[in-house]
Amino acid sequence: MSRSYAFCLFPHVSQSQKRVTVTPRSLTRICLISVFALIASSSHAQIDRWFSVQPIRIYDDAGLNPAPMPLFQAETEKIFAQAGVAPIWLPTVQVNDSSMLVVSSVSDVNVPGNGQHVDPLTVNMWFVEDLDIGPDWILFGSAYINGNGVVINGTDVSTWGGGRRDTIAHELGHNMDLEHETLGAGGGENLMTAGTSRDVPGDISHITPDGDNLSQLTAAQITQLRSSPFLGTVAEVLVDTNGSTPYSTDDFFLVDFASGPLGMSLSSLTMDLSPVNAFLDPTAADPGAVGTPFALNAASMSGVTAGDLTISGDTDGSQLLTIDFAAGSFTEGDSFRFGIDADLYTNIDGYGATPEELMGTLFTFEFDSGLLSEAEIEDDLIASSIKPIKNLSFSDYNIIRQIETPFQWELHPDPVRAVPEPASVLLFGIGALLAWNPRRRQNKFIENRGS
Repeated sequence: MSRSYAFCLFPHVSQSQKRVTVTPRSLTRICLISVFALIASSSHAQIDRWFSVQPIRIYDDAGLNPAPMPLFQAETEKIFAQAGVAPIWLPTVQVNDSSMLVVSSVSDVNVPGNGQHVDPLTVNMWFVEDLDIGPDWILFGSAYINGNGVVINGTDVSTWGGGRRDTIAHELGHNMDLEHETLGAGGGENLMTAGTSRDVPGDISHITPDGDNLSQLTAAQITQLRSSPFLGTVAEVLVDTNGSTPYSTDDFFLVDFASGPLGMSLSSLTMDLSPVNAFLDPTAADPGAVGTPFALNAASMSGVTAGDLTISGDTDGSQLLTIDFAAGSFTEGDSFRFGIDADLYTNIDGYGATPEELMGTLFTFEFDSGLLSEAEIEDDLIASSIKPIKNLSFSDYNIIRQIETPFQWELHPDPVRAVPEPASVLLFGIGALLAWNPRRRQNKFIENRGS
C-alpha cells in the first residue's frame, strides 16, 4: 500500500475577519444523501462499519500544559454516519515531550514510541499546540493519504471561526484515501474539498442531512471510504417481537444473528426495560401478582442449544435481562426464541406489555471482539445491532489486525513559499494551488493546505 501525504494550508485571517459563509445554492441542485444518511424519523441510521481512533495528546516535559484536544466527536460521528461508518474513540494516550508541542507535519510526531496503538489499523491522531509552517499561514491538520497518521493543530481547530468542526473528519478521510479534487470533491459542501474552498459548518445542525447540508460525501467517496482497510464490520443481530404480549409465551422475542464476518460471535445480549417504564414479572411475587417465567422455545433453536445460554436478571421487578453465550456458540445464521412476562408499571398484571408498548426498550449487543452496540425497539418492532442509538464502543479494545501490504513511509513535501502582502494572500494561494498538480503520484506527497 503506497503512502502519500496530505496537509492543508490556509491564508491567515484574524477571527474578527473570518465568518463561516454559505455558498448560494441552485434550486435545481440535488443534495446527495446516501442510503446510510441520518434521517429525521424514529429510525436510526444504519451503521455497519467502524474504525478506531487513538487520540494522542502532547504535554510538556513535566506532564503539564497539554495541547488543546478538539475532537468534535459528535460532529465527526454525524459526518461519517452518512457512509454507514462509525469512528470509535479509544482512551487518550498522554505523551510528555515539549519538543512536540509545536511541529510542522505529521511526520514530525509519527516516530516510534510516540503513543501509537499496537494495532496497525487503528488511526493514530496526535494533538499538538500548533503546526508552524511560517508566518501568515494556518495549518489546521496534516494527514497521510492512504496511510496511518493524523496531526491536529489543537489551538486553531478549537478556536478559529468558533471551531473548525469538520477538520477531524476531513483528515481521517485522507487516511482512507480521499483527496481534495477526486471522486466528486471540490464543491463547498463536500467534506474533502480543500479548506480554502470548503464551507465549514458553524455547528452540528448544518452537517448533512440537516441545515445547510455541509460536509457531504459523494457516492464515489462513500464507496472508497467503505473499502478502506481501516474499517471493521458490525454484525447484524436482530431482536424481533411476536404476538400480542410476552405473558405466558416462550416465543415472544426472536433473536436472529442475521449476518456477520466469518468467526464473529455474540457474547451477550442485555434487554433494558427502564426506558419504557416496564419490569420483568416471572413469578407471583411483587410487584406483580401474576407472572410467567423465562422460557426458551426448543423448536426454534437453530445453531445454538439451551446449554450455550446463561440467563441472569430474570427476577421480579428487574428491568435488566442478560443472556450470556458460550464462547463462539452464537454466530451468523443462528437464532432462537424466548418469552418472559413483562408488565408496565402503569398496568401491573395487565397480561403483559404489547409490542407497541415496548417500543424504546434497549438492547445491548456485545460481540466477542468487545464491540458494543446499543439499539432500541423501533416502530417496526425490531431492534437491530446495525441501527445503534448512540456511537459504537468497545468494552475492552485488544484487537490487533494485519495489513496485506506494509505502509510505505515515503514523504516528498513541497516547499512552503513566503506569502506576499496580506491583501494579496488569497490570490497568491489560489495561484499556487492552480500551478501545483495534485495528481503527481510519483511524489507520494501532497500538500493540501487549509483543512
